[in-house]
Amino acid sequence: MDAGTFQEDFNPFHLENVNFGTTGMIYETLEYFNKLKPGEITPWLATKHEWSNDGKSLTFTLRQGVKWSDGQPFTADDVAFTFDTMKKYPELNKSALDIAGTKVVAPDKVQIDFTTTSYAKLFNIAGSSPIVAKHLFDKQDPVTFTNPKPVGTGPYKLSKFSAQLYEMVKNDAYWQPGKPQVPTLKFPAYTANAVQSALQQGELDWAGAFVPDIQKIFVQGKPDQNKFFFPPEGVVDLLPNLTNPVLAKPEVRQAISLAIDRDKLVQIAERGYTHVAHPTTVTMPGGEAYLPPEYKDAAFKVDVDKAKELLKGVDPAKLSFTLLVPSPFTDWVNCAQLIREDLAKVGIKVETRGVAFADWVSKVGKGDYDLSIRGAEVGPTPYEQLRSLLYGPLAVPVGKAGSANYERWKDDATDKLIAEYAATEDLAKQQQAVQGLGKIMVEKLPVVPLFYSPSWSQFRTNKYTGWPSEQDPYAMPSPYSSPDAAVVLLHLKPAGT
Repeated sequence: MDAGTFQEDFNPFHLENVNFGTTGMIYETLEYFNKLKPGEITPWLATKHEWSNDGKSLTFTLRQGVKWSDGQPFTADDVAFTFDTMKKYPELNKSALDIAGTKVVAPDKVQIDFTTTSYAKLFNIAGSSPIVAKHLFDKQDPVTFTNPKPVGTGPYKLSKFSAQLYEMVKNDAYWQPGKPQVPTLKFPAYTANAVQSALQQGELDWAGAFVPDIQKIFVQGKPDQNKFFFPPEGVVDLLPNLTNPVLAKPEVRQAISLAIDRDKLVQIAERGYTHVAHPTTVTMPGGEAYLPPEYKDAAFKVDVDKAKELLKGVDPAKLSFTLLVPSPFTDWVNCAQLIREDLAKVGIKVETRGVAFADWVSKVGKGDYDLSIRGAEVGPTPYEQLRSLLYGPLAVPVGKAGSANYERWKDDATDKLIAEYAATEDLAKQQQAVQGLGKIMVEKLPVVPLFYSPSWSQFRTNKYTGWPSEQDPYAMPSPYSSPDAAVVLLHLKPAGT
């Protein structure tokens, strides 16, 4: 993993410092959504779900025989407690779910009620809300609790922890018989350069990092054994802090967008591993039905003269910003330098600043930045990404840690479209709402889309086979994707079997 040091935090409610694998490997969700195959939902801790009350109530039937890793039974009380905790502590409600309350119908059945129609939030409810053990968490303050000895339903248990390395071992009582077949996981703390070196030396079996020359550094003449798979996982954007009055001006954001040479970012900083994003942020090809017809063929282009024209009414002294990036992400550091050079051509002064990963997460989450580069949370359709980027209730005040909408966009028309999508199960109406959001993205530019975000994954097949591939895209392949990484581990089999 590309991280300098680890903090002993395995609380799945947390946004900052929580360690990789907490969700998926230790704590599980009710259902699994394959983001590479929209519409493919796999029952997980829940075997089925049923909507009622016009999309304001959702009842889950839970899998029987599941136990927590301390031997206690998993029941509807745990699910109710998890969602009640999110309601009680809004800072833990990462997806801004409108939870009204919960009702335990039976030991294996729980009803979650919402104040608004929530059809569209099924992924946020069932696919990205890990369930915790009531008998342990009800004795703690879930906001401050770091959960150093986690007890989950997942395929792994924490066995060792230090700031430089933590380990997980197979949960022998896991509810999927015979799985996982990988007995031990080791998570070393690496800097970006150390990851590349470890890959080159054969020290890592699975990594999720940008590698500048992957053929030379990793494949090394062993294409049958040393493999990589980089499917798009949403969009990487340049985030403007909209609480800054200068960046709040749409003409400033438009000028920034017109000045950036995205082809250069993709070819130089990203080594051609990805593609320039569509201006709506809808992943293409594949998202055609979600594109507004008038912007179907839209594409970014560089126009320095037009950018300068847009900035004529802005005080040049105020066109000075700091661009914050996580220093371990060397491709983003290079992107920042190229963006700085491009913006200088239109009179915008940018100072690039690289910080430790945890510091970057904290600063962006709390709105302590001018500009930053960040990927948006993705889901099984373009809606989840656009909601994560633009939904008003996710825009918390500066100083408070946000889980999304880091630029703090607030717009009634945007929220209305998001509500319209959530109020219906009609696919055509949902697509129409996303088209409206795409139009806002193009015309109002709340964030500046750059390129599709690759799900970085390098892996070796000499020990284990069954990794995701273009031919079998059953999960996002990166070790840092949750809960996908656990799904990958459950698919792996020892080589030769």
